[in-house]
Amino acid sequence: MAQPLRVEVDWTRIAARGDPLWQDSFCLYGYLNPRADQILYIGKADYQTVRQRTHGRHKAELFEYLCDHCKSDELSIIHGQLLLEEGRRFSTQLLADVESLLIKRLQPPGNISSTCSRIYRPGLRVKCTGDWPHRRTGFHDWN
Repeated sequence: MAQPLRVEVDWTRIAARGDPLWQDSFCLYGYLNPRADQILYIGKADYQTVRQRTHGRHKAELFEYLCDHCKSDELSIIHGQLLLEEGRRFSTQLLADVESLLIKRLQPPGNISSTCSRIYRPGLRVKCTGDWPHRRTGFHDWN
């Protein structure tokens, strides 16, 4: 059996336009319904910043769909910083595995990838903390 890999994802709301979290990369981000704190979409910013991943023509259709879904002209954004156990190394594959695990378990309406199938990382345990809006905070890759 694989050695357990514990990852904490510390979530923070990005409120202001000048928030330095917009310029962060190698992290997760999410769109929320601003009225219900429902998670609408989870994504990763690996080789781009959160701002680059959430703004631009490549996200226009998604943004329009999510706004229609929650009947709002704007969405809230959260930033997820991965915190690893001492001695563990960060990788883009680990970021993708954490993202896909959260998508698979939560099924946000804006996500298409990883909702039905994904590559598993046996032993991966994710705990979401901070401004995480969902009642479920722990996720285990058991397959």
